[in-house]
Amino acid sequence: MFVYQVLLVVSILLMLVLISLIALKNKKRQIHYAVMVIAISLFIWNTSVLCLISYPGTPWIVTVSEKMYFTGIIFVSLATLFTGLIFAQTRIRFSWKHALLLIVPVISLVVLFTNAYHHFFYTTFSLIPSEQDFGFYYTIHTVYSYLCIGIGLVCFLNFAVKNYGFFSKQAILIFSALLISLIADSFSTFHIFNWSAAVENVVFSVTIIIIILAMVKYKFLSVVPIALQKVVDIISDVYVVFSEDDEIIDFNHAFEMTWSGVSRKTGIRAVMKLNCPDFDAEKFGCLVSQAIREQTKVSMEISRPSSDGVKYYLGEITPVMVKGSHVGTIILIKDITEQKRNLEEVIRLNEKLQSLATKDWLTQAYNRYFFDERLEQEIERVGKIQAKGGETINTDYSFGLIMFDIDYFKIYNDLNGHQAGDELLQTIVNIVKEVLFSNDILCRYGGEEFAVICCHTKAKGVEIAAEKIKKTVETYEFKYQHTQPEGNLTISVGTAYYAPPCFNKNDLIQKADQNLYLSKKTGRNKVVFDDMQI
Repeated sequence: MFVYQVLLVVSILLMLVLISLIALKNKKRQIHYAVMVIAISLFIWNTSVLCLISYPGTPWIVTVSEKMYFTGIIFVSLATLFTGLIFAQTRIRFSWKHALLLIVPVISLVVLFTNAYHHFFYTTFSLIPSEQDFGFYYTIHTVYSYLCIGIGLVCFLNFAVKNYGFFSKQAILIFSALLISLIADSFSTFHIFNWSAAVENVVFSVTIIIIILAMVKYKFLSVVPIALQKVVDIISDVYVVFSEDDEIIDFNHAFEMTWSGVSRKTGIRAVMKLNCPDFDAEKFGCLVSQAIREQTKVSMEISRPSSDGVKYYLGEITPVMVKGSHVGTIILIKDITEQKRNLEEVIRLNEKLQSLATKDWLTQAYNRYFFDERLEQEIERVGKIQAKGGETINTDYSFGLIMFDIDYFKIYNDLNGHQAGDELLQTIVNIVKEVLFSNDILCRYGGEEFAVICCHTKAKGVEIAAEKIKKTVETYEFKYQHTQPEGNLTISVGTAYYAPPCFNKNDLIQKADQNLYLSKKTGRNKVVFDDMQI
C-alpha cells in the first residue's frame, strides 16, 4: 500500500509540473489545452485514489473521493479523444457535432452526483474489482469511455500510418503511453486481474512521465503536429510514391482526381501509359534506375492529351533511401503546360524577330545584312580549308556568287504602278527559289537586284544554276509582261567564282557585278560567266 501511495504522490506532483509548464506557455494552441485537460483529469483521479487509500475510515473523504474518482475518469476519456483529433488535424473547428460528444459525460455527472437516490451508477464502490457492485449506467459510462479513448488512439495511429517514416518521436511516445494505460485499465475493468484500482493510477503516472519526457526532450509543446497527408493533399502538383516493384504505395488527392486508373498496388507504368499514350515506359525505367544508382533527382517531360489540346508535365523522380537502401521512389508531376506554351510563344517571337532582322520584308528573301554576313562566313570557311590543305583546294568545298537584275524594271513600274512592281519582285523570288539547290541562298541585294550564294558548288554548278534562273524568268508568264520592250520580262545575270588564290568579299561582289553590267551592256537576258576565278 505504501508503494502505491508514493507512486501516486509522485504522479500528482508530475501532473502539477505539467499543468504549470503549459499554463506558463505564452502562445497556447488547441493541443496545449487538450493535454492540460488530461493532466487536470488525471490529477483529480489520482488524488481521489490517494485519499481513498490513505483515509478509508473517514466517511466524508470517502464520499467526496468516490465522486472525484469517476469525474476524473469521465474527463480523461473525453480529453484523450479531443487530443487525438487535434493532434491528427493540427486544429479542429468546434461545431454542434463536437457538442454532441458532451451529452453522455454530462448525463454521467448528473447520474454520479445523484447516485445516492437511485444507485444507477454504483451500489458499492471499492478499489478492488471483486468487491465492486455497479448499476446499469456504469456499463454505459464504461463503453463510452473506452470508445473515446479508443477513437483517440486510432487518430494517433492513423496519423502515424499516413506519415510513414516522418511520424514524430514525440507522437510515438504519447501513443505508447496511452496504449499502456488503456491495457492496464482494461485488465482492471474486466476483472482480468483482481488488483487494486490504484494500479491504473500508477500506470497513468508512467503515462505522465512519458508525456513529460516527450515535452522536455522533443519540445512537444513547441511543435504543431501537422499530418503530412493533409499537406500533400493541399499541393496542386501530383505526388506519387511507388515501390521497388513499381507498385503504387501512396498518392495525393490531385493524382486521384486528375488521373485515371489510380489505386494502390497498381503499377505506376500502367497508370502512366493509360493516361499518356506516348509515355515511354522504357525511358522511365532507365531514369528511375539512374535516380536510384546516383541517389539523385532526375526529370522527364510527359505529354498527355486533354479536352483543350495537349498538356505537358515535368516528372521529378526522387529515390527514397533509408540507411543507404532503396525503399521506394517518389515522383512529383508538375503541370508545365502554361510554361511550355509561353516558351513556344517566345521561340515563335524570336524566330519572327530573326526573320525581321535577316529577311527582306517585301519578298521574304534574305536581306543585304544577311547577305554580307553569310558571304563573309563562306569566305572564312574556304580560307580555313585552304590553310589546312595547302595551296590547292578541292573545288567541291568552294562557292560561287550569282547576281541578277530585272531588265527594264523602271519601265515596268512607270507603266503598271509601284504595287505591280512589288508583286513582280515577290513573284520572281518565289519562282527562283523553286529552281535553286538546297544549299543556295537567295538574297535581295537592293532594289530590283538579287544575289545567290551557291555554297559547296563547283564552277560548272554555278553556271548551271545561273542559266536555270535566267531560263525560269524568261519562260514565266508575268502579269503585264507584254508592256515590256520586246514583249517579255527578262533578267540579266552575272557570276563570279571563289577559289584560290583568295581575295576579299568586295572583290568577289565587284567581279559578279561587272559581269552583270556586261550582260546588260551586251543585250540583256543573258548570263555572263566568270571567265577567271577570283
